[in-house]
Amino acid sequence: MARDELELERDAQRYSTQPLPPYRYLPGLHPHPQANPHGHSYGADDEPHPPWLPEKWRTLDGWCHGVDLCNAHFYWESHEAWEALWHAVPRRSAPHRFLQGLIKVSAALLKVRLAMLTGKDIAGAQSLAPAGLELLASIGRERYMGLALGEHIAALHVYFAPLERDELPDICASPLILLDD
Repeated sequence: MARDELELERDAQRYSTQPLPPYRYLPGLHPHPQANPHGHSYGADDEPHPPWLPEKWRTLDGWCHGVDLCNAHFYWESHEAWEALWHAVPRRSAPHRFLQGLIKVSAALLKVRLAMLTGKDIAGAQSLAPAGLELLASIGRERYMGLALGEHIAALHVYFAPLERDELPDICASPLILLDD
């Protein structure tokens, strides 16, 4: 399905060498990637990630691949890439809150995409977006794990503003996650 959604195709710098999946999973519209035998990640190993340090972000393929996935509108898949890292750090730590914030933002973006395609309500996006932004803001740094965090939070606030008026933002205009070179 990914190549059928031409409106979502955009050029973005890639940070990992892992390929993008063959379709963007949308619940109720595609086979579940892991649970369905026809899913794009069916049978993939789901091993726990070893502990890691935020300052070593360039070596974290799950982080970089999650960024690539999110930038290419693979929101469910980016959530999965980051979740393994999220589980490998102490609860409530800065990297834990950071990844949890990005996971919630990614889930909000998935809800926006689903609402665009199916006409479903946007309540999920309306609750997930501010929760994710709050977690990201709790890091209290302008830069974190290669991301200009303050700028990214500001761009997300602008992007999600239509949700406050019960309107959908344009999924094609979602902010890219840009990392240091």
